[in-house]
Amino acid sequence: MAELRYNPLLGTFTMVNSNRAKRPQMPKDWCPFCPGSGKVPDKYDVYKYDNDFPILSENPPQIDDTGSHAAGLSDSIDTGFYRALPSKGKCEVILYSPNHTGSIYENSVSHIRKLVDLWCERMTELRKNPEHKYIMCFENRGEEIGVTMPHPHGQIYAYSWMPQKLEVELNNALNHFKKENECIICRMNREEQAFKKRIVYENDSFYAYIPYFTDYPYGVFITSKQHLNYFTDFSDKQKNDLALILKVVTGSFDKIFDCKFPYMMCVHQNPVNADKEFPQHQKAFHFHIEFYTPFRAKHLIKYYASSESGAWAAANTASVEKTSRDVVRAKLSFLANDEELSEIFKEEFIKEFNFVYGNQQTEPVVVASPARINVIGEHVDNYGGNVFPAAINKYLYIAIRKRSDKKIFFNDVRFPELLEFNIDTEFSYDRKNSYANYLVGILQSLKKSGHKFDCGFEALIFSCIPAGGGISSSSALELGFGFALCELYNFNVDRITLAKLGQKAEHEFMNVKCGIMDQFAIAMGKKNMAIDLNCSTLEYQYVPLDLGDYRIVVMNSNKKRTLADSEYNARRNDCEEALKILQKNGYEKLDALCHIEPEQLDNIKKILDDGSKNGNVLYRRVRHCSTENKREKDAVAALKNGDLKKLGELLKQSHASLKNDYEVSCKELDVLADFANSFAGSLGGRLIGAGFGGCAMAFVHKDKVNEFIERLSKEYLDKIGYEASFFSCVAGDGTHRI
Repeated sequence: MAELRYNPLLGTFTMVNSNRAKRPQMPKDWCPFCPGSGKVPDKYDVYKYDNDFPILSENPPQIDDTGSHAAGLSDSIDTGFYRALPSKGKCEVILYSPNHTGSIYENSVSHIRKLVDLWCERMTELRKNPEHKYIMCFENRGEEIGVTMPHPHGQIYAYSWMPQKLEVELNNALNHFKKENECIICRMNREEQAFKKRIVYENDSFYAYIPYFTDYPYGVFITSKQHLNYFTDFSDKQKNDLALILKVVTGSFDKIFDCKFPYMMCVHQNPVNADKEFPQHQKAFHFHIEFYTPFRAKHLIKYYASSESGAWAAANTASVEKTSRDVVRAKLSFLANDEELSEIFKEEFIKEFNFVYGNQQTEPVVVASPARINVIGEHVDNYGGNVFPAAINKYLYIAIRKRSDKKIFFNDVRFPELLEFNIDTEFSYDRKNSYANYLVGILQSLKKSGHKFDCGFEALIFSCIPAGGGISSSSALELGFGFALCELYNFNVDRITLAKLGQKAEHEFMNVKCGIMDQFAIAMGKKNMAIDLNCSTLEYQYVPLDLGDYRIVVMNSNKKRTLADSEYNARRNDCEEALKILQKNGYEKLDALCHIEPEQLDNIKKILDDGSKNGNVLYRRVRHCSTENKREKDAVAALKNGDLKKLGELLKQSHASLKNDYEVSCKELDVLADFANSFAGSLGGRLIGAGFGGCAMAFVHKDKVNEFIERLSKEYLDKIGYEASFFSCVAGDGTHRI
């Protein structure tokens, strides 16, 4: 059975096709849309594929009269009340990419432009059929929408009648045009432009905003700025701008809750071959794209329930003025992490700065300050050991501009709150100042170093670095802000001095007796390099972090490190006690535990067992310092020799030592590291940072990253009860101006 059955209550048709129920379940190891399947070309960029199970077709079967006979009404299909029509139309599948997984935004803008061109091509062809009245391109994304085919694709339906929602939109547009002599979409654009706060992105040709009236919390509309009706009306520039805004909007969605964001994307153009039914429609209505987004919170669905479905009485669960700000933050996060769009990030961040502080002729200084990983050499920097950190391409950003007075203002994009100070204040730690303590702390360090500030400033912060994850978000904030001040006021401060000032601010202002590894790595980092650093002498060398086909995957346990400070101090006390005992028992010249060679450990154990009731614990602390320092040296050699297998084994040994000897791991970190150390596509992994929560790190083959994250996500959730989060990265530049 395949037909259009008329609904007299609504005055529209229901598409019926019982053959679609026969669609087979796809085997897990085969996809008809992948090259080599025999269904599509072996090579393609984007591709039109005729739907194998279309609900509409150009040559539909005869109408099945079963329904009318069953009702006992008549031998005729058209009773004057119930009636049916052949299911004429066309259903096409549009393949976005030959890659089996991915989304629109994971393609380059030039690739998405090919998709736009294919839409234009199909629009031109399908409108030639006079029976086609409306052509809609759309995409369903996500299991929540009912998608069972993961290969990235959309569809095109050419309808032989005007679908009801489009008819309602068009009729309201025509009524508005009759009354106001203007296009209803053009009017919406003017209203949103005047209000501004619901616009989440725009380029020369298109707006993206969450309109005042939408019934979905994150229901973005993309609208053409120029009054144009169809894809085929766009200039070459407008097609490129459409490709760009599609990448930005769909990429931003996944950053709202840091998960795959389901949506229905529906392209609303004007009707075709319907000028008689909708006179003046080309003046009253124009091209736009509507996104229907069911998430109201992470993994929480806003259902179209009884009121919405039964009465068409829509209910939005959120203020779109608030959710628009969520999308703006998500947009900045997406742009900051997309190498192709890095210049656009700077433009959008400056727009946000001007949104907060007002637009002026003077452009703010914009600085990027990285997170860091430590390849190996964990918890040895205070005991004379070498560390092997690298800045990574995950950044915190600061925009800063001078003021004409002595006031200082701080604000944060993710946690908006205006904090005010005065540049002439002698600052001291104040708990109520929150993150601003890190900022005024390094400001005070610069003052004590003799640097003069003749005016105040206003600064805006945006971070893509997980806080409390053990990858130095606070040091990135300190060093980034210190560097920004030096750029703004033309202070001549070299990078090593800046790192020392950051450490000094931690010691004297924050009262945290940290080592210098974090500040040094963030200030001195170089793209594709790790730093072999002696934290005592600050002697260092750059070593290429050449991982070949492997990628750094950071795994955030999302467990808060509530024990980190107290247990960190306890470990340090253990190490200091062990050193004192050894210095009194034959090791008078020993000045640091990491100077103990592994072959000396048997004798060390005897001394500590005799010298303390806690001798076994002290020995394990010493063993970690000694063997971890040796592993750091071996890791440097392994990288220089291109021996990635050896490097992976050292990572595994490091985690075991941190777990069993230094005892800073926890169940959550062990789940992450154990998986990384058993996964076939991983060299190895370990916890990084202080421990007791935060992050772990693994080196994973580039072709296995998605599988690694997908499988570990499920295992972690099953074992721990809440989600971990992940990102892949490479070694990046240290703090720098953009």
